[in-house]
Amino acid sequence: MLATGTCEEDTDMTLEAKNLDQPEDKRSFEHGELLTVRVGGSTIGRAVFRPGWRWSTDVKPTAGTSSCELAHTAVVISGRMRVRMNDGTEAEFGPGDAHYVSPGHDAWVIGEEPLVVIDFTGPAQVAGAGAQVACHPCGVEFRVGRSDQIDHLIAAVQEHASGSHGHDLTREHILSELQPG
Repeated sequence: MLATGTCEEDTDMTLEAKNLDQPEDKRSFEHGELLTVRVGGSTIGRAVFRPGWRWSTDVKPTAGTSSCELAHTAVVISGRMRVRMNDGTEAEFGPGDAHYVSPGHDAWVIGEEPLVVIDFTGPAQVAGAGAQVACHPCGVEFRVGRSDQIDHLIAAVQEHASGSHGHDLTREHILSELQPG
């Protein structure tokens, strides 16, 4: 559902809703699935991971990275999970825990209850996404055709920002602003 209108101050307004039971993208793993929709320029996903799910065994083979390189802003609905950052820091999350996990981590389900998580990722940040576009505020666009080219895209955006505009952009910042190509 998408509705647009104009208020008295002549400001465009948008109201958009999509149901995760009718996802635009579905990723299945041996121990679960991820359903996503795109609303308001962001990707919102519902992950249901069964006992035995672990990023390093269920996702790593297709991601092709040594750890998850996506940032997650999420809330646990049910079940429990543990996260280990690349530096060894660990945390456990359960129902109601809103959390942010930066790129560079592994995660797994704890216990015998399925884990249900709602993830409010940045635009088009879902693992395995295809073509990606990064736009610099000056209007220059950088585009790659496959998710395994993201590191090249990030390097190009960082080089442009530094060389042409004199400022540095972090990997996290660029990933948070990716758009589907």
